[in-house]
Amino acid sequence: MDGQTVADMMLAYLGRLVDHIASAEVLGYALLASALLVAVDFVRRGFRIVWPWRKIESVLATAAIYGVNLLFGPYVLLLAKLLEDAYKATGIPHVDPFFWQGVPAWLLIPFAVFMFDIANYWSHRLMHMKWLWPIHAIHHSDPEVNGLTTYRVHVFEPLVMLTVYTVLLGWLGLPAGVLGGAAVFLGLLNFYVHVNVDWGHGPFRLLLASPRFHRWHHADVPEAYGKNLANVFPFLDVAFGTYYVPGTCRAEVGAEGVPKNDVVRLVLFPFVEWGRMVRDAIRAGRAGEGASETSDVPPLEGTSSAQ
Repeated sequence: MDGQTVADMMLAYLGRLVDHIASAEVLGYALLASALLVAVDFVRRGFRIVWPWRKIESVLATAAIYGVNLLFGPYVLLLAKLLEDAYKATGIPHVDPFFWQGVPAWLLIPFAVFMFDIANYWSHRLMHMKWLWPIHAIHHSDPEVNGLTTYRVHVFEPLVMLTVYTVLLGWLGLPAGVLGGAAVFLGLLNFYVHVNVDWGHGPFRLLLASPRFHRWHHADVPEAYGKNLANVFPFLDVAFGTYYVPGTCRAEVGAEGVPKNDVVRLVLFPFVEWGRMVRDAIRAGRAGEGASETSDVPPLEGTSSAQ
């Protein structure tokens, strides 16, 4: 990969970054929506302000993690580009983009959202498994889940998601405009479901993710671990056996064993955990070999094997 290619990719990254923070359209709309939701909740609380220092500390930690991600984002993009090139090199057939030209946007964007949510469900489920959990644990570290928790993710999490998107959605050949429309909707909804209001959507609770539905996903209680993995459509969790909404969530949120607002430890957390898991696996392997060698040696003749 020559310098010019890298430079072009960096410029492309900056372009996407500008789009994303012109997704400061998206962020701006999300903040406005969040302000309205908080205002409604403020009225429902009887005009009582509940904003302790720990919430401010949590928001500042999230902002710092987001800043770190922007700093290292170009390198993640390079890795994602390599993965995308490797996928293309397999020669897997894909739908010709021309196929979608006759389909109206009002139909195609919901279809794209549905396909994205299937991919999100499985990438999310993967990230709740042993070796990928240390990456996703950063998102669950927030002890005061709020709209901005959306942006509390480790820099490697988008790489996992982009990989899943490439494999599961790359063959669809959906138009860029449609993908952009779906991304805006998903970004706004993701912000909304993290807002700390107890809204469950009543009879529509299985059709569209709600703050109550997603708060149970962040609950630090064993019954809720690995539950409510869909970003948009809770019926996917029902279909795959991971739905859990017993009512209003009053449980503490967070993740046991994961630092809360220590930004440095959170950024390094996956590396520390992977190192520990590799070390434990090596020790277990050695212990297993030792036990196997001992069990393979027959007891001396005339002695008891119990000695």
